[in-house]
Amino acid sequence: MEFTLNILLSVRGGGIRPFGIDIVPSLEQIWRNDELICEKDFHIIEPNSSFSHLFDEKMDFIFANQSLYYLNNQNFNSTIKELYNLCNDGAIIFATMMANECYDLYEKSKPLPNGLIHIQGTPTNRMSENSYIRFTHSIEELKSDFSLFEPLYWGDYTPINLYNFEGSSRHFIFIGRK
Repeated sequence: MEFTLNILLSVRGGGIRPFGIDIVPSLEQIWRNDELICEKDFHIIEPNSSFSHLFDEKMDFIFANQSLYYLNNQNFNSTIKELYNLCNDGAIIFATMMANECYDLYEKSKPLPNGLIHIQGTPTNRMSENSYIRFTHSIEELKSDFSLFEPLYWGDYTPINLYNFEGSSRHFIFIGRK
């Protein structure tokens, strides 16, 4: 399971200081080779592990694009609480969640008791490995999932898909404030 880097930002005196967490070990080498990144502010974590102890300061912006839907219900809820506690008052969170009508849902899949759907491949075999996804079914569920944050915007998007060969790729968007 891989997911997009979660970016956390702290804004001080007109400047931006980026922080990041991910579970993909190969990113560490990329961070080392980027002179604009302070290595000590970026961390590789074990899947489903706590990250709140990694940062000494509060964040002003959280960017969690296409990453949180790989967490089961329990880990999702604890991650949202950690993100909330990591934020300054007034901080903004931008997060996306995969909608349940996405193409992966229609291939061999099995709901699990932890809230994830076990996906076994895709209709075109573009993805043959197993995936585990926590689908979001509605805007109401999205709002509930992020209820710790004051909602500023919620909606959805579908990346352009000229051929529609695998069905929907719809995602929900949540933007909120602590």
